[in-house]
Amino acid sequence: MSILKVDNITMRFGGLVAVSQFDMTLNEGEIVGLIGPNGAGKTTAFNMITGVYKPTEGSVFFQDDKSAVDITKYRPDEITKLGVARTFQNIRLFKELSVLDNVLIANHLRLKSDVFSAMLTLPNYRKEEKAMYEKSIHLLEEVGLQDLMHEKSTSLPYGKQRRLEIARALATNPKVLLLDEPAAGMNPKESLELMDFIADIRDRFKLTIFMIEHHMQVVMGICERIFVLDHGVTIAQGTPSEIQNNEKVIEAYLGVD
Repeated sequence: MSILKVDNITMRFGGLVAVSQFDMTLNEGEIVGLIGPNGAGKTTAFNMITGVYKPTEGSVFFQDDKSAVDITKYRPDEITKLGVARTFQNIRLFKELSVLDNVLIANHLRLKSDVFSAMLTLPNYRKEEKAMYEKSIHLLEEVGLQDLMHEKSTSLPYGKQRRLEIARALATNPKVLLLDEPAAGMNPKESLELMDFIADIRDRFKLTIFMIEHHMQVVMGICERIFVLDHGVTIAQGTPSEIQNNEKVIEAYLGVD
């Protein structure tokens, strides 16, 4: 069953076409990759799906519990609340806050109590606050950061900062998780660990994962399908083996003699 459908979205910046008629369907439980040379339009596609940019043309549909919802003009927070969360190429943690506080903040998206209840610490707010705290502790345990919960987020090694960013995204209760270059800056050992970690959270949290990644070992190792962009245009899609042997993909990455 499909959970996210991208219907020929195009993004123009003046006379520049950053992404042209990108078309894709994500099925529940898949791990799908998006690759391409630098400047191919990958992050622009992510930004259109998550509401950072409004597509010049085309639509994005999210399948909620009842029907497909057109989220093309939704704000990023509205899209996240529906169940589409993301991480960023450049890690965007709250630098001065602790590991635990970074995850706690993400829980506020689901907070039902109003400001008045919070200011007066009314019973309904205290109950929600306790539930948020317990949920955040649980998420940190799930990603292996429970022993570091009181450390400042930026004091963590790079790989653990990535895990924290993913834990923060998981706190929003997503159905679809978009990862923008999760292996960026990691050494080979960390990249291998990341592959196992992504596959594990997919299964444990029943997620559909869509990821941008330059690290080919990671993409080919865990993605079931891969889309390839070059200069904003989809030049190939298919299984890892099909992409590895696609002449257009090889030309885009290596050029021609």
